[in-house]
Amino acid sequence: MTRMPSRRFRCAAAALFAALLGMGVGPNAAAPTRAGDIPADSAAEAPAIAWLNYREAKAASRHQERPLLMYFAAAWNTSSLRLDRETWTDRRVRSYLEEHLVTARVDMQDMPAVAEHFDVKQPPAILFLAPDGRRLVVLRGYHGPESILRVATYIGSRAYEYAEYETWLSRNPGR
Repeated sequence: MTRMPSRRFRCAAAALFAALLGMGVGPNAAAPTRAGDIPADSAAEAPAIAWLNYREAKAASRHQERPLLMYFAAAWNTSSLRLDRETWTDRRVRSYLEEHLVTARVDMQDMPAVAEHFDVKQPPAILFLAPDGRRLVVLRGYHGPESILRVATYIGSRAYEYAEYETWLSRNPGR
C-alpha cells in the first residue's frame, strides 16, 4: 500500500517548486505613486496572502463582516500551481484581498468534506461568499490577476447587494 505524502511535505514541495520557477522580480520595479498605481509585476515586494483555514476564515468573515474568498486547490494540480505562481503573487491582487476580503485556502486532499459541501469536484475553484455565507460568484479553473481583481472589486465594494455580477460588469466595462 502506497502512503500519501503529508500535507507539510506537499506544501514544502509546492513552495520549493514555486521558488524554483522564479516568482520574484528584480529590484527595478517602480514604486507606486498612488494607491491604485500598484505595478502588476511587483510580486516580490508584496506581503504574502494571509490564507486561513476554512473554520478560521468563516468565523473571521462573520466577525469582521467582510466577504470571504475560498480557494480550493491541490498540490498536484497544474492550474492550482499556476494560480499560486501568477495570480496570488500579483501585488494588486494581494493588496486588494488583504484590504477587502477574508481569504481561505482549502487543500482538497486534506479537506474533501469541505469541497463536497461546496460542490467543488476538481481544483482549482474560487468561491466568493457574503459574510452570511451566501454564495456570490464561483470561478472554476485558472484565472489571471485581472479576472480575480474584477470579481474581487465587485465583491469587495459590496455591489452584490444591489446588482448581479453580469449586470454590474456591463455597467462597469473598464473593470
